[in-house]
Amino acid sequence: MKVFISIDMEGISGVCVEEQTDRGHATYAGAVDFMRADLDAALAGCFEAGASEVVVRDAHDFMTNVEAGGLPANVSLVGGRGGALDMMEGLDASFAAVLFVGYHAKAGTEAAVLDHTFCGFVAHAFVGDLELGELGFNAGVAGHFGVPVAFASGDDKLALEAAACVPGITTVITKDGIARNSARLLSPELTGGLIRAGVTHALSSPMPAPVDFGGKPIRLVFGSTRHGDGASQCSAVRRIDGRTVEIAGPDFVSAYRDCMAALNLAGHAT
Repeated sequence: MKVFISIDMEGISGVCVEEQTDRGHATYAGAVDFMRADLDAALAGCFEAGASEVVVRDAHDFMTNVEAGGLPANVSLVGGRGGALDMMEGLDASFAAVLFVGYHAKAGTEAAVLDHTFCGFVAHAFVGDLELGELGFNAGVAGHFGVPVAFASGDDKLALEAAACVPGITTVITKDGIARNSARLLSPELTGGLIRAGVTHALSSPMPAPVDFGGKPIRLVFGSTRHGDGASQCSAVRRIDGRTVEIAGPDFVSAYRDCMAALNLAGHAT
């Protein structure tokens, strides 16, 4: 069994403030250690369930938070920016399951720890008429390849979002959100065991059906018209209004790739 792990940082055990997720702050090193601990727990669960190979996608910020050193021989790491599939780079139809570790709730979720969708300037993101966060979008990428999303860890709001998006998914709560930068953090010693057991259960049980968005378009609503201006430089983008753009494609992954390009242009808009 071949397993794909996409690991973010905001939903990791022990993380609750923006500074921890920014490599420019002193608290970042501790968050990296928490991230590796959650990853190691997930890997242990994979092997207990019989996984023969695991590919890990570092999916946070510059995507260079996880060190390859110390990883088991049958685990490979996809790091760094630049791939067209972004947080899902490295995934294809050869995998049996996808796991989301350390994920966070979508932008605008009340009492969710460090809520956002892809970046700080996206106010809302939709596939068709369904508003989604990163988990939902990335589940759609997995579904394009026919791969089910079996597991997700993060705060309590992320767990609710995951259950709504992927019925039957196994979730582990690492913290209870109080506000954007406040949470009741569970002990990493506790969450490590929960993640390990949750992954083992998820991979040993009947998995949810792959998410199928087909050719539904993606719609992004930005917080500022300047981001709409920037995104509209992508030829695949149709401008709806000052802050809203739509991206369509023959399938979901085509639209997702163009969405990532549009977000890159929006982020560099002046």
